Amino acid sequence: MKNQAVILAQGAYPSHPYPLQLLHEAKMLVCTDGAVNNLKGREPDIVVGDLDSLSDRMKERYASRLVINKDQNTNDLTKAVKLCHEKGIRAVTILGAAGLREDHMLGNISLLGDYARMMEKVRMVTDYGTFWAYTDKTSPTSGFTGFSLRCIKGNPVSFFGLDPALQLKVKGVQYPVENVIFDALWKATLNTCTGNRLEVQFRNGPLLIYMIHPAIFQEAPDIWEE
Repeated sequence: MKNQAVILAQGAYPSHPYPLQLLHEAKMLVCTDGAVNNLKGREPDIVVGDLDSLSDRMKERYASRLVINKDQNTNDLTKAVKLCHEKGIRAVTILGAAGLREDHMLGNISLLGDYARMMEKVRMVTDYGTFWAYTDKTSPTSGFTGFSLRCIKGNPVSFFGLDPALQLKVKGVQYPVENVIFDALWKATLNTCTGNRLEVQFRNGPLLIYMIHPAIFQEAPDIWEE
């Protein structure tokens, strides 16, 4: 997909080959101000945030690429996603949003639903797996939103509802999810893919889907190509 960007946040710096590959091959790389201090192997295209975490040396080095946003009601990751949206970006891959502090990680995961409302495609890639975020593309009164997602037979998959009213139908998993009531985050976790594709229908999203990276990371599905 065109008009896509990679965002590097100030969590644990990627170490798995898959997120590192995404980082170094990004056509556009947007870094939050604290994340750019640890960036290795390439240059950022944009650095965004309130700049409270940016060293003086980095402020001077990237002066022409800085976007200052001092809004204290949003975190720097949200500022980066909003900036991408303003620039016409409609697909984002988020790296470095997990690890170090679990409170930050949970906050970042919970915001994926908001990001999915702004973007056509949103994913958060960690050193262990990938979260995909989806929102309804049709009115809740007119039916379910459907899509297909590649997976690997035998790999774990988990589903998370950010609204207790979420209704979910999935073909291609070991355990049925149609009767799940999403009143707790664990309710549709720890499932297993039974084939190489998930057929998903849902309404009253957002919906998050998490799959771990396969043992051979080159097999990792990349839905941007679909």
